[in-house]
Amino acid sequence: MTRIDRHVGVYRALLHAYPWRFRREYERDMVQAFRDRLRDELRAGRPGRIIAYWLLILTDLVKTAIPERLASIVHMRWRDVVPTGGRAGMFRFIIRRLIFAIPVLLLASILVFAVIRTTIDPLAGCGINPRQTAESCMRLRQDLGLDRPMYVQYGKWLSHFARGDWGKSLLSNRPVLPDIRSALANTAVLGLVAIAFSLLAGIGIGLYSSLRQYSWFDHVATGGAFVGLSVPNFWFALLLQMLFGVYLTKWLHLTEPIFYTAGLTKPGSQGFDLLDRLRHLVLPMLVLSVQIVAYYSRYIRASMLEVLHSDYLRTARAKGLTERRVIVRHAMRNALIPLTTQVALDVGAIAGGLIITEAIFEYPGMGRFFVNAISRGDYQQVLPWLMVAVTFVIVFNLVADIMYAVLDPRIRYT
Repeated sequence: MTRIDRHVGVYRALLHAYPWRFRREYERDMVQAFRDRLRDELRAGRPGRIIAYWLLILTDLVKTAIPERLASIVHMRWRDVVPTGGRAGMFRFIIRRLIFAIPVLLLASILVFAVIRTTIDPLAGCGINPRQTAESCMRLRQDLGLDRPMYVQYGKWLSHFARGDWGKSLLSNRPVLPDIRSALANTAVLGLVAIAFSLLAGIGIGLYSSLRQYSWFDHVATGGAFVGLSVPNFWFALLLQMLFGVYLTKWLHLTEPIFYTAGLTKPGSQGFDLLDRLRHLVLPMLVLSVQIVAYYSRYIRASMLEVLHSDYLRTARAKGLTERRVIVRHAMRNALIPLTTQVALDVGAIAGGLIITEAIFEYPGMGRFFVNAISRGDYQQVLPWLMVAVTFVIVFNLVADIMYAVLDPRIRYT
C-alpha cells in the first residue's frame, strides 16, 4: 500500500461521521479531491504542509459533519439509516400504516367511551337497591369520578387503560383485566382453530373447484356453499348439540358424548387435558366454520378463475414453467389478495367474542363475558371489552395491509 493510499484510508474512515445519505452523494468526489490535493502536497516535499492540510480536514469535518448528522435527525431523514430497494419500500409502507392507525385508534376510543357513558347508567342498580341511601349513591358517584365533566372522565379512563389499570367490576369488585385476559385467551383458541380449519378447507375446495370448473365436484361445492351460507349459526349449533349430545350417544350406547356440547372442560377434570379440550372445541368450531368455509371457497374460486386465463400466466407457461409452479407461485399469490381482507376482519372479530356460539355452548369467552357485563350494566367491564375488540380489528386490518404488500409488491410503493 502506498503512502497516499494509507492517507486515503484514514480519510475514508473519518467520512463515516457524515450521514449515510450524504456519503452516498458526495463521498466519491470528496475522496478524489482529497487524493489530488494530497498528491500535490507530497510532491512539494514539505511535511509541515501535509500536517496543516490534515488540520484543515479535521476542522472542516467538525464544522460540517456534526450539523449534517443533526439535520438528518431533526428533519426526520430516516431514509439515511435504511437500505434502498424493495425492503426500504416495505419499511416505509409499514411505518405509514402504523402512523395512520394511531389517530384511528384514538378516535375509536372517544366514540366507545361516549356511546357507553351515554347509554349505560353506572349507578342504576344503586338507585333501586333498598339498602342504599341517596347519600351513599352520591358518595359512590364521587368515588368513581362520575360527577366530573365527560372529557375529564375520558382522559382519566384512557390514561388508566393505557397503563393496564382497567378498573374493577361495579358488582363483584374484581379487577377487570384478569377476567378479560382469561376470556380473550379462550376465545382466541376457539376462533383461531376455526379460522385455520376454514382456511384449509375453503382454499382447498375453492382451488380444486376452479381447476375442475363445471365438474361434479364443482357443482357439489357450489351447492354446499349456498347451503352453508343459508344455515343460521344458532340453528346449526342446536342440530349438532342434539345429534352428538343426545342421539349418537343413545344409538351407540355411549356413557359420554363423542364431542361435548357445553363448557370448556369435563366436569370434575383437573389440569390440562388436550384430548378433552379438543372434544369441547370441535362442535363450536364447526358452527363457526360452516359459513366461513362457504364464502372462503367462493372467494378463492372466483379469484382463481379470474387469474387462470390472464396474460402473465400464459407467459409463464410459455417460458416452460410446470403447471404446479404456475398455479402455486403465480396464480394463487394474486388470488389470495381479495381473501386477505376477509380473513383480517374475521380474525379481528374474534376478540369481540363469538356471542351467539359462545352463549349456546356456554363457552367462557369474550362473547359470554360481554353478554353478562351488558346485562348487568357494568360499564367498567364493557368499556375495556369494546376497546380490546376495536384494537384487534384495527391491528388485523393493519396486518391485512401488510399482507397485501407481501403478496403484491406494487402496493408497497403506492
